[in-house]
Amino acid sequence: MLKTTDLLDKLKAAYNLPSDYAIAKKLGVKPSCVSRYRNHGGTFDDSIALEVAELLELNPLSVVASMHAERAERSHDNNAFSFWREYAA
Repeated sequence: MLKTTDLLDKLKAAYNLPSDYAIAKKLGVKPSCVSRYRNHGGTFDDSIALEVAELLELNPLSVVASMHAERAERSHDNNAFSFWREYAA
């Protein structure tokens, strides 16, 4: 399962981005969004997850499922976590 912070780090490395601000520009989101992703437990919504998957040449279903699994895990929804984790692999 891919975590949001891991995907941010992969994006930063793949595109040689110097900062989270540069990640925000690459994704077309506000820097506060990237800060929320990195520091406050936020996850990508489906449209950003698809964009990240495309940029990193990852399976889009795996990235979207990973985001849903991460949210379910944080909300302690074990049934949803188990479901989404299967597709996130």
